[in-house]
Amino acid sequence: MKHFIYRSHTGLLLFFIILAGTLLRFWHFQDIPFTFDELSAMSRTQFDSFRDLIRVGVVEKDSHPAGIQVFLYYWSMLFGESEMVIKLPFLLVGVASIYLAYRIGEIWFGKTVGILTATYLSSLQLFVMYSQMARPYVSGLFFTLFAVLFWSKYFFRSFKIKFLAGFVVFSALAAYNHYFSLLFVTVLGISGLFLVQRKNLLVYFMSGLAILILYIPHLSVIFAQAEKGTIGGWLSEPGPYFLLEFSYWLFHQSLIPIMVFVLIIAIGFFVKKTSLKMTMLSKKRWLLLLWLLPAPVFGYIYSYTKEPILQYSLLIFTTPYLFLLLFSFVGEWKMKPLVTAVILIWAVNISTLVAGQHYYQHFYRQPFNQMVKNAVALEADYEEEVFIISDYIPYYTEYYFRKYDQELPFYTTRNKDVSILDFKKMLLGINQDIVITSGLDDIYFQLILEQFPYWEEFETGFTYEQYVFSKNNLNIHTAPGRTSITETTFDKNDYDWQYSEDHMVTDTSSGDHFYLMTADETYGPKIEIPLSELMDDIYQIIDMEVEIVGADANLNAVIVGEIKKGEELVHWQGSDFSVFGIETGKRQKIFLTMDIQKAMSNKNKIDDQILRFYIWNRGKQQFAIPHIKIFMRPGNPARYRL
Repeated sequence: MKHFIYRSHTGLLLFFIILAGTLLRFWHFQDIPFTFDELSAMSRTQFDSFRDLIRVGVVEKDSHPAGIQVFLYYWSMLFGESEMVIKLPFLLVGVASIYLAYRIGEIWFGKTVGILTATYLSSLQLFVMYSQMARPYVSGLFFTLFAVLFWSKYFFRSFKIKFLAGFVVFSALAAYNHYFSLLFVTVLGISGLFLVQRKNLLVYFMSGLAILILYIPHLSVIFAQAEKGTIGGWLSEPGPYFLLEFSYWLFHQSLIPIMVFVLIIAIGFFVKKTSLKMTMLSKKRWLLLLWLLPAPVFGYIYSYTKEPILQYSLLIFTTPYLFLLLFSFVGEWKMKPLVTAVILIWAVNISTLVAGQHYYQHFYRQPFNQMVKNAVALEADYEEEVFIISDYIPYYTEYYFRKYDQELPFYTTRNKDVSILDFKKMLLGINQDIVITSGLDDIYFQLILEQFPYWEEFETGFTYEQYVFSKNNLNIHTAPGRTSITETTFDKNDYDWQYSEDHMVTDTSSGDHFYLMTADETYGPKIEIPLSELMDDIYQIIDMEVEIVGADANLNAVIVGEIKKGEELVHWQGSDFSVFGIETGKRQKIFLTMDIQKAMSNKNKIDDQILRFYIWNRGKQQFAIPHIKIFMRPGNPARYRL
């Protein structure tokens, strides 16, 4: 009777865990926009034939297996391309993964381990966020969990062919899903060799052969993608503390969830241990450790020998087994302390997700949706027409034109090899009075401000910054504006500009002062400012504007911006005068923009850092500088928030 009551209470508790996970994933389900990766995948479903889908959409334009791309192709063909429709299957398998994690934990170590593991899968951002993305992460989690469940039933419950068949089917699906989920089921299959009995060895070997046979149709895709020679290239190399950083991020970048996690494991040592024999317990723990290692090890090796690929999303397939491994030490708990632990985990994880990470605020504001939504609203609120400038693939913008049933003129720099001169010419051709921008390189801000001098709005979010400019002041007054740091007209200085007074020239007719760069001068005006005197954090952007006159069209000079710590050069960047199109004798402006957050590689350490700007007369030519200005404006603290 006691056992029956415990089981019924466990089932009820599991129901509430799954319910909580469902609510977190389906919260304002209708408002979840597409991310960059999802729109990229959707743009690769626009083919008239399956052959073109594979040849172009998978082999040429992607670096993942074909499984999810093929699924999206037919799913969108049958049910449409709305965000809710596309995301729904991934949300559902994300919820199902909570239950699968429980079942695996129960089979391996008991109900307590299953419940605790399921609680973390229901409430951590890693599993919530990727459940809300139509990408091969939560689907891979679902397939690999199912493969492990059948594998576990085969080895720990009964050597039935139906369990082995389930293992084969879901391992094959995982192989078609993502190369790291393929890696996981490969390790899973090999690990079975340590458990299989001699009499079942042939059957188990045949199951592996069956997976390979099911995967044969995809081998040509692998070979074609390998010949293409790239599966990454847009990430930075993982540092030596990547796994520690991932662990901190996994617990919502907060010490409180980590402390609760450690507390639960510590309390477990004082609870009655599991009834499993120590030999089997140790074997299972070693197996779990074996499953955890290949993904980061392979990711590190590939990232340093080929190109960077290791990112947090790739660890989603193995992270549940980290919880299984660590919770295997807590033993079996009675219902009251188990319920207390679940409530505590929920309280901490959900509060840090919602209030600490501001997850819904950031994730539900994706750049592509926000750009078009805001542009449409601007045109509705003001009588002026709006022009959009971005660095997005046209399909991304056009998708949201269809969603909002309104099309606006737009220009994208993506895949156009746009020069500064091309961009300036494009700006001159805009007839609209309002410009909204998103995803552009830093240098374009000052170029746009030349033609649209009123900075009206500024919106920041996860992965994006969005600006609104106008030719005529709209009096929106939501943009923070720029703060003048310093300027020099070479008759008086703010801060300590360093230059040779012998090169100062005065125009007798206008009274204007100039600094004359001559052929014998390599380095011109320079300024050094401690970062800590300018800002409290790295979320700032510095704009430098250098006005020149009397230059030849072939002028070879550079504005240089540096950050130094003592003698160590932390960051260097230059803005070449020539890319702005020097017109002989004309008075014009050259720009440099430095995003301090990017320059400091997101490390918020500004003590002892010196910001330095100077003019490098690389070609040793003569030209005059009448004016230099340096401004500071807010950056984007939310850029890498999630």
